[in-house]
Amino acid sequence: MRIGRREFIKLGGASAAYVLAGGAVAAPTGRAIIDVHMHAYPATMQLSTPVTNPITGAVSPIRTGADHLAACIAEMKKHNVVKGVVSGGDGDRIQAAIDWHDRAPDRFVAGAGIRGSADTPLPPLDQLRKAFADGKLKVLGEITSQYAGFSLSDPRYEPYLALAEEFDAPVALHTGTMPAGTSFDPCCTTARARLGNPELVEEALNRHPKLRLNIMHGGWPYLDDTIAMLMLYPNVNIDTGAVDWLLPRPAFHAWLRTLVESGFSKRIMFGSDHMYWPDAIGLAIDGIESAGFLTETQKQDILHDNAMRFYKLAPGG
Repeated sequence: MRIGRREFIKLGGASAAYVLAGGAVAAPTGRAIIDVHMHAYPATMQLSTPVTNPITGAVSPIRTGADHLAACIAEMKKHNVVKGVVSGGDGDRIQAAIDWHDRAPDRFVAGAGIRGSADTPLPPLDQLRKAFADGKLKVLGEITSQYAGFSLSDPRYEPYLALAEEFDAPVALHTGTMPAGTSFDPCCTTARARLGNPELVEEALNRHPKLRLNIMHGGWPYLDDTIAMLMLYPNVNIDTGAVDWLLPRPAFHAWLRTLVESGFSKRIMFGSDHMYWPDAIGLAIDGIESAGFLTETQKQDILHDNAMRFYKLAPGG
């Protein structure tokens, strides 16, 4: 999920709008976890507003992008998150992710965060081609076409999807909804909720049948449409980013249970989408671990094994 400075400030004061409910915090299991939905910010980024978790209200000492990276690594170690798929947030969405990978190449897989709006134009194709060829980038995404006012099926994304197909690079797409008031923000006046419907990517998938597509945020709240896409397209997976810690716990569990009972436990991947709040990684993990309806095998699949298969990660990562 892309979130800008203004939304960050708004969410920081919105903890009353969200509530963790529905059971005690699950005990850590020590299992290895893969987070397929992380965000990097430039090391020089400065935050003038204290970072307050919108769920817990906890205030973090983070003031720079470098602080943010250090805190994310600390949280990953704390929760045994052995690998993170990361794309850029504000600023240079490609270089920030590459910088994280360069800092900890065994820990991070770098993705190219692209949009295609007036304020964040699509990067030169040659730049991306070189980065993929050099192995600096492994994922195309997070693609935030919804914020730009387009679906992934829009022709402007065609050469980028062809490039992903050429390099067998997974594509990660923002779907679902956005923070309150996004379309009134000067950066995102073209953003529309309807463009987050996962079914809108169908034409792109048919033009590029070799694509592996991660429907980020699991397409929430378009549950039926997400199930329809999973049923028809075996090359599609989803992640649980943001919904596993920002939604009230009973609502998240009801959504997740429907997907699992529909037969898709092998297609769901854990993502935190922690944004500016590294401590959200633990909250997101607990969203899965505390789901009493999941078997241990299903938890292992969601928290680790499904991502290993989808992202074709090396054993041990």
